[in-house]
Amino acid sequence: MEKSKKICGVCDTNESKYKCPNCTLPYCSLVCYKKHKETPCEKPAPIPEPETIPVPPVEPKPDYLEEESVALLNEEQLSRIAQSARLQELLKNEGLRRLVRMIDSSENPEYLLDKARKEDQRFREFSEEILTIVGRAPGQTGTEQVLEAIGMGKQP
Repeated sequence: MEKSKKICGVCDTNESKYKCPNCTLPYCSLVCYKKHKETPCEKPAPIPEPETIPVPPVEPKPDYLEEESVALLNEEQLSRIAQSARLQELLKNEGLRRLVRMIDSSENPEYLLDKARKEDQRFREFSEEILTIVGRAPGQTGTEQVLEAIGMGKQP
């Protein structure tokens, strides 16, 4: 797969060939570098590890409340997710990748999923994009559909 080309962060027109040694802003030429240096820049702050969120234990449901198993995604849906340029762009964000890993490894992913969808705009965009790709209306299908769509749904 071809690597996406970055655009100059100064002129926003040409392909960037260089990065500012201080703030890593991409630029295309000496002219753009000098223009960028007219204002002081700083090294980007490192992305902090997400704090561990206390998760309430999963309470067992009585048999009569158990829902039917959620069907897993088919190969075509998985392929469309894997090939989505929008999802690939969103997943360039290290904070989003960490959040997905934290939800995936949680003992109560439904709780963290609901919390992330309410409180994290990037995750909300990510989950809604997946739902759109697999043909479900974002916001109308609930936690089970999102869990299924990101591969964490109940298995039969």
